[in-house]
Amino acid sequence: MKVCVCGGTNPATNPKWLGFASELGDLLCKNDFEMVWGGNAFGVLSNIHQQYIDQQKENTLFLPEAYKEDLNVMKTDKVEMTKLVVERTHAMLKSTNVVIIVPGGIGTIYEFWTAVEGLRAGEYDLDIIMLNYKGFYKNQLEHFKFINENGFTKTGKGGAPYKIKPEDLFTVVDTPEKAIEELKKIRKKRG
Repeated sequence: MKVCVCGGTNPATNPKWLGFASELGDLLCKNDFEMVWGGNAFGVLSNIHQQYIDQQKENTLFLPEAYKEDLNVMKTDKVEMTKLVVERTHAMLKSTNVVIIVPGGIGTIYEFWTAVEGLRAGEYDLDIIMLNYKGFYKNQLEHFKFINENGFTKTGKGGAPYKIKPEDLFTVVDTPEKAIEELKKIRKKRG
């Protein structure tokens, strides 16, 4: 099963946020999850991807033209080029039915909310897992609760009812092991 992994790619990432990445990559490989990603040779995604290189497991990199120079310093099995970043995100999400969000920056948050809104709007058939490692996404989750409670998601107080409730949009876990447990459930459910 293909899993789109969205996470940080900054070379200046604080090492305290990198500890889980190699473990998650190892677990993804050992459980035969093919990685779909949009990263580079740095940060959280690079640490996850390195396990795929070391264990010779399949992965597909989606890369917008703006970042094509990244290919000069990294290895990957397959590359899918897109013209724009927004096209990359759409292509990644369309290539799989499972997304796991790991600690990352602006791009990762963009990918997360794109997946959530695309799922909510019926554009994607996704299961979304947020790996809230060491509480990394605590503020995002609090803000989501706040906008829902104030009627901005059209599912909370004062909003029109939708078939999908906010808590149905994604699953939050806090360890790589729990992420793998969720992925196994999804694989079984999706066949």
